[in-house]
Amino acid sequence: MIGNDIVDLNLTRLQSNWERHGYLQKLFTEDEQKFIVNSNNQELNVWLLWSMKEAVYKAVQRKYKLKRFYDPKQFVCSQVQLTPEKARGEVYFKNETFKTTSELFPDKILSYTANTEFSYFSEEKNTRSLLLQKVSEHFLIPLDSLNITKTGQGIPLITYHGDNLQIPFSLSHHGNYSAYALSLNMS
Repeated sequence: MIGNDIVDLNLTRLQSNWERHGYLQKLFTEDEQKFIVNSNNQELNVWLLWSMKEAVYKAVQRKYKLKRFYDPKQFVCSQVQLTPEKARGEVYFKNETFKTTSELFPDKILSYTANTEFSYFSEEKNTRSLLLQKVSEHFLIPLDSLNITKTGQGIPLITYHGDNLQIPFSLSHHGNYSAYALSLNMS
């Protein structure tokens, strides 16, 4: 199970007014709101928690083959430990705990969760082709035979001549950035 999310902080400043009345209450639990409001960098922590929730949402959606749904308060962030460049935390969904790691940059936040080792993150715009190139090289499969498709639930799959390769990965994009998390361990 694997999930990731990337947030373009410059785009959020243009498109989202997280300080407007009711915004935080709609997305975050009371404890999460306290964490944000009591922090030195409220804006960063809004998007940090959001990206943690999104990464776990993608992992949960993949694991349970769920249809898309929107209920951010079902994903509860906790135990967030911040350093200037990284954050680690936990996100609870129903009765499960997911550990998350986030990389913090001045203009973006990259968060991921995985129960297997993942091999690569990319922030380049051609993330899909970089992902397929990595799979091609690792599994010695001709690149032109690989494709990315989606299930009916919107979960992306890497296919070889139309067959699902069962390679766990997660794609994210927001604004000027995109990223992927890929597990080369197919168990």
